[in-house]
Amino acid sequence: MQYQACLIDGFGITIQRRGIYVKLFNSRTIISTAVATVLALNSGLLLAAPGYKGGQDLPLTFSKTILASDHGVVANDGLDDAPAIQAIIDSISIDNSPDNLIRIKLPVGEITIADEVHVDRSGIVIEGQGVDAKTGTHIVINSWKPYTGVAEDGSPTFEKKYWPGFAAFRAETRIKHKKEQKFEGSINYHWKHSIELAQPALAGDTVLVLKAGRAKRFEEGDLIYIGATNDAAFLDLAEVPENMRTKGNIKSGHMRHQISHVTAVDTANNTVTIDKPLDFNMELKNYNKYKSRLMPVTAVENVGFRDFTMTMNQASTDCATNNTDEYDKKTNPKGVGHRYENVCPADAIHGIILKWANNSFVDNVNINMIGSHPVVTEFSKNLTLQNIDIDGSWNKGAGGHGYFRASKLHDSLIKDNDIQNVRHLAIQWSSSGNLIEGNTINADLNMHGGWERNNIIRNNTISVPFAHRSWADGAPSDGSWQPIWFSSGIHASDWAGPTGPNNVFINNTLEKANSADTPITRWGLFDTQGVTYVFGWDGNQFKHPVINGKPIATWNNEIAKGVYDNIPTSAVFVAK
Repeated sequence: MQYQACLIDGFGITIQRRGIYVKLFNSRTIISTAVATVLALNSGLLLAAPGYKGGQDLPLTFSKTILASDHGVVANDGLDDAPAIQAIIDSISIDNSPDNLIRIKLPVGEITIADEVHVDRSGIVIEGQGVDAKTGTHIVINSWKPYTGVAEDGSPTFEKKYWPGFAAFRAETRIKHKKEQKFEGSINYHWKHSIELAQPALAGDTVLVLKAGRAKRFEEGDLIYIGATNDAAFLDLAEVPENMRTKGNIKSGHMRHQISHVTAVDTANNTVTIDKPLDFNMELKNYNKYKSRLMPVTAVENVGFRDFTMTMNQASTDCATNNTDEYDKKTNPKGVGHRYENVCPADAIHGIILKWANNSFVDNVNINMIGSHPVVTEFSKNLTLQNIDIDGSWNKGAGGHGYFRASKLHDSLIKDNDIQNVRHLAIQWSSSGNLIEGNTINADLNMHGGWERNNIIRNNTISVPFAHRSWADGAPSDGSWQPIWFSSGIHASDWAGPTGPNNVFINNTLEKANSADTPITRWGLFDTQGVTYVFGWDGNQFKHPVINGKPIATWNNEIAKGVYDNIPTSAVFVAK
């Protein structure tokens, strides 16, 4: 197959054949030249399936099984089992090979967690004995109220270097960097202290030229974080308004990043070679003198969670007087169903955090009424998140709470999950190369901002009730959220910047209720079966969504319809 390079935010591919076959996600699908062009932008999507070890089956055999009941984990006694589980993990070598898979088998019955369990060694799988109410493993979180306070907007406050907060299970290294000893995991923040480029890089590059002496900080096989500064040319492309470019997250951040493997190191020429071409340009620094940077990543690998249920003990929280039914100002003011506030922020404990994790998974887990995010990722790659049944969250308000949150996630698979009564299934913060497939959702599929790109969203069923709508001043607002939410530069630059190029929607069932008195019916936008909708693409290059040539300022039903009605000039490319 022959390709010819062209520029799409610095990189693009034009297929020189019409109606070609492309191997995509282990399937053989005939697609048009236009769609092949889009999908080829992310070479990883063409070379391997996303998810655990590039689409491999999840592991079922182990070098060792540790029965947690033999090490102080006692079911059904109401006592905190977190110290005993942590002791089992800590007994495993910190240098355990990812290929030396060790299963920690939890007993049948109710397991109590009253502190964060750090899964900070590679090769560990936390496994229950199923999700069945009678024969399975049920993890109950007793809130230990880990947050330091509550901000003015109602979100919990904490040291943001510990982002995204606290969880029952946290898969992340605990190693500290010598310059940042205040918190665990700081080894992955030493990029703030140098490792910079000696010359700009272009999308499509695989060899990066570093400042003198910096290449020796890398070894072949390392994971490498690559972050591009938000230079003025990029912000112009992204339609970030001038008055928002003084915001900290815009002037001093990396809206574009990727995580790759190092395949070669040349210390004589101060270069590193990566296994996946850049899909963005990298200037040395921006208008605020904030620099592009790289760092070797200390990741946990081959970590898994499977075969258990998880919930929060309501009685142990400030939510004790609330209930899970639908909120109604008159008849049920204590309900949290579709209530987008943080009703007990001191207890906004997540279910599972995967941060700086590679080749890891969550499979066959039920998470019901957790403190905030049932599952949340940060700076992770090649995850499989599948067969997860989610129902509700106590806190779904300001500060980004109550999501199935795929943040800074790369080359991963989110498949066959039942996601109910949370705020969003959010894809955000430079997430790229992911496949979101076969999920059933009664919230919205939310492209939440921060240059998410090259993601494929297909064969999902998204049914949005009228009650799924924004809140303001302690009450629901008029109108209802849409099955798809898409970030614009003007709106999303408040927190992250816009969604990036080539987010592909294929064969999704999209439904919503237009009023409290009408049933959920077909939305009618971006949902024609057999039609591929490519957002942020004009057929040749990235383009911010527009209506009649004017960049959209936000996203609502009227704007979504305007974008749809103005295809293809609205920056949604369509192919059949």
